Amino acid sequence: MMEVIVPLAGPDFVSSAGVIKALIPFLGQPLLRHVLTSRPWAAEVSNYTFILKDGDVTRDFVEQHLRSWYPYCSVVFLSSVTRGAACSAMAGVACQRDPHAPLIVDLADILYSSNLTNVEERLRRSPRCGGLALAFISANPLYSYLRTDETGRVVEAAEKNVISTNASAGTYIFRNSSIYLGAVAHAFGNEASQVYNGLFYVCPLFNGVLAQGKEVELERVHDVVDIKIGA
Repeated sequence: MMEVIVPLAGPDFVSSAGVIKALIPFLGQPLLRHVLTSRPWAAEVSNYTFILKDGDVTRDFVEQHLRSWYPYCSVVFLSSVTRGAACSAMAGVACQRDPHAPLIVDLADILYSSNLTNVEERLRRSPRCGGLALAFISANPLYSYLRTDETGRVVEAAEKNVISTNASAGTYIFRNSSIYLGAVAHAFGNEASQVYNGLFYVCPLFNGVLAQGKEVELERVHDVVDIKIGA
């Protein structure tokens, strides 16, 4: 079984008009609920951990919505903003029930279709694989990018830098929490090259997976809908 961390502690979670984006109706469901249930591995998730900035609005959101959608989920409230989603997600690692299980960090801001229905089996087949990078074709500088070698394996990840046509789909799969934390440590130790606008994003953490001697494999997604831009 897998564990999923969903960082929702960014400044745009609640709009200036007081609208919670996660609750915007989308194809008959609240947007966040639709995104998470649309993932092909949704039935295999053993635990969701949601990271939110503390406040009356976010606490009401948890009690009125998240708890009904995911009764056994973990929730972490942050007293202040962090230096990026990669940092916020670390609070979710502390709530992991099985540190050896595959760890998915899902920004839940892009909808897509994928054939990756069994993450655990995919990782079992590739013992050297430390992470799976979901990507689609783009050249939009708003996205993170992943450069591959001639075998199709990822050799570099960059934030808001079009180093290839492989744009990140905003969902990041790590073999386990140890690999994730090692990648964060690498980012902290190489801050000058791993931050963008002073923030630690999740996609560049794949550089830290590679630095641990593990491979990062690219997984194509399709039917992409960017709800970050369009919703």
